[in-house]
Amino acid sequence: MRHLFYITGSIIPSVALARLQKAAKRYVVCPFYHAVSDKPLPHISPLYRHRTEQEFRADLDWLMEHYEPIRWSDIDRYEKEERPAFCLTFDDGLKEFYTIVAPILEEKKIPCVCFLNSTFIDNRDLMFRYKDALTRQHIDWRRFLEEEQPYMTYAQIRELQQRGFEFGSHSINHPHFYTLPLNEQLNEAVGCEKELEKHIHLPHRLFSFPFGQEHLDSVSIKVHQGTHELVFGTENMRPGGANLVNRIAMDGTAFSARAVITGEYLREIAHQQLHD
Repeated sequence: MRHLFYITGSIIPSVALARLQKAAKRYVVCPFYHAVSDKPLPHISPLYRHRTEQEFRADLDWLMEHYEPIRWSDIDRYEKEERPAFCLTFDDGLKEFYTIVAPILEEKKIPCVCFLNSTFIDNRDLMFRYKDALTRQHIDWRRFLEEEQPYMTYAQIRELQQRGFEFGSHSINHPHFYTLPLNEQLNEAVGCEKELEKHIHLPHRLFSFPFGQEHLDSVSIKVHQGTHELVFGTENMRPGGANLVNRIAMDGTAFSARAVITGEYLREIAHQQLHD
């Protein structure tokens, strides 16, 4: 069903954006990615489609044409002022953020928050889904981790901080939160921050749910909101409430930013009309 909205979004002219923003009552969009690469990534490509550099640049060019790039701290103000803007984030702390993404964002002067899993920094371990993907291809994930080093190092993260990029917690080792009791969820979220603070400066408590918050109960979500300055979810343009911002996944599809963002406006408008 989502793809039908994206197909429709791909043919709606961009001049209609202002009307869609007003109808959806959403002026700030928050697209997020994991990796950008021109070559297949054996730990990621079997799981979901990532953007090529050309596709990523095209996404950013379209966003820059129609929205103002802003930091996370400006989201509320721009939304209240009904000023179109986008806040960009990346998850997982993969090395392509350092080698490919960061230089592009600097070139285009786009701020970004990258959410990190503390266990994987310095390539000490690999996320379970990546291990499974490599194992299915008969690739030794331990050797892959050592030789390919798919994650950023603390040295690279500190350098990126000096260059203006911001970082937050994405849990210790990226579990499905809905499978964990609340105390373990908190240990994952806050424990990641405590480990990060041993190595880098974290001036703000920012957190993004691993795998999103779709299957979490409202009490758990409110607890996470209460322990962080800003929490990022993955329910597209759904209103998040106090200090919860939902984001739009840009990975996993060949549709352009124009098609995805416009399609999500259409989905949100349809959802609101169904629940009026």
